[in-house]
Amino acid sequence: MNPFLQKLVEDLKAFSTELLAPGLHAVQQVSTGMGTVASTAALLKSIDFLSALIPKLMAELQMTDATHKFMVYYTTSPKQATFSRRASDYQQDSAKRLLPAHWLSVLPVAELDTRPLRWLLYLLEVQQVALTKVYNRTTKYVEDSLLSQQGESTYAENDRATLLNMRSRLDEAQSKLAHAKTTLLRVVQQKLAPSPNVPYPYPSSPAWTRLRRFAQQLLHPNDYLPSFLHNLLHGTVEIADTPYLYQRWCGIKLLAAFESLGWVWHKDPTGAIFLGGEICLYKADVQISLWIEPRFSRRKAHPSGFSSQTAETHPDYMVVTPGPNGVDAFILDPTTTANSEVRYSKGKYLNTIEAIGMGSVAGIPVVRNPLRAWSAAPLHKSHCELEDPAGCMGTIPMHPLDWSPQPLVEWVRDIHNYALAWGKIARLTA
Repeated sequence: MNPFLQKLVEDLKAFSTELLAPGLHAVQQVSTGMGTVASTAALLKSIDFLSALIPKLMAELQMTDATHKFMVYYTTSPKQATFSRRASDYQQDSAKRLLPAHWLSVLPVAELDTRPLRWLLYLLEVQQVALTKVYNRTTKYVEDSLLSQQGESTYAENDRATLLNMRSRLDEAQSKLAHAKTTLLRVVQQKLAPSPNVPYPYPSSPAWTRLRRFAQQLLHPNDYLPSFLHNLLHGTVEIADTPYLYQRWCGIKLLAAFESLGWVWHKDPTGAIFLGGEICLYKADVQISLWIEPRFSRRKAHPSGFSSQTAETHPDYMVVTPGPNGVDAFILDPTTTANSEVRYSKGKYLNTIEAIGMGSVAGIPVVRNPLRAWSAAPLHKSHCELEDPAGCMGTIPMHPLDWSPQPLVEWVRDIHNYALAWGKIARLTA
């Protein structure tokens, strides 16, 4: 893993491991040696492993660890039976002789030791609890993202399909756990209470030996994570492609810049950074919105208060603030290239995005476009660069290996001052 990518991974992991997952974006294969995998991906692989192992565990337990008890019953057939000791099982014939009417039969019955099964049921419960948390969290991420994913293009349709597929994968995992539990209880044919105690003596067959190693990694992930991921995922894992990891990295740094100026948020921002959506920021009774990957359609109102003038467009970050005529917007669109033409091209949003409500100049209605459309790029510089004299376009240097927050904070400070000024006026005139 090259140092640039490694730094992105380390910083994103510190914020949330979910930000490493591909989400809506392209993927790349990396080594699991650094534990570079989203917690959801690891959980789904874990469920796949245990649910597939259940039939082998049941078969081995029945073959090697079953104890035998004896069931006694009475039969009218002497085959494989002995004389009964009950007087009522004999009757006299015509010659007054006592003859057996019922015989005693003793059959061995295999009985499974329930201690291993109760522990196995406990491991399934641990996975169920974890999956429920992931399911609730991811479902919220998906629903929030779908609200901002408008448009009728192939890209928009693919994004919506990907979001729905993420939820389907969790539904499939739920079904696997339910089937595994049913398989276990069907074999036992009695109620079982899960137990966190490792059974003693422990079954010595191959599948149960594998289960014990797996359980250590499942129950103590911090101690076993690198080797667990390496074995479970065969040494490699899929994560988002580098440009998208860089985009998310810029997102967490952007949030940190707002936080340094006193802005707060009340809901977990991970889902919006991961899949797109809105993060509401607050300070001094003023609210602004950070929209992540909003998709704008031509002349169709977006919840942010903006739409596209021409074709569908899709900036990475858009900050929406109070303004003199409603709301105004500041756009930041990261790129991993230092190419000046690519950075300059981010200014296109100044002409392709417009506010839904009109502005006014000398009593004449006018279109209101974003106030700024800047790029963020991994430049080795200590200050921002302007791409036009008015400062409507420019580049913020954001290099993970040469990181200084000051240029980004200065860019955010302009938004901070603008939002507080117009937010205060809006309150006074309300």
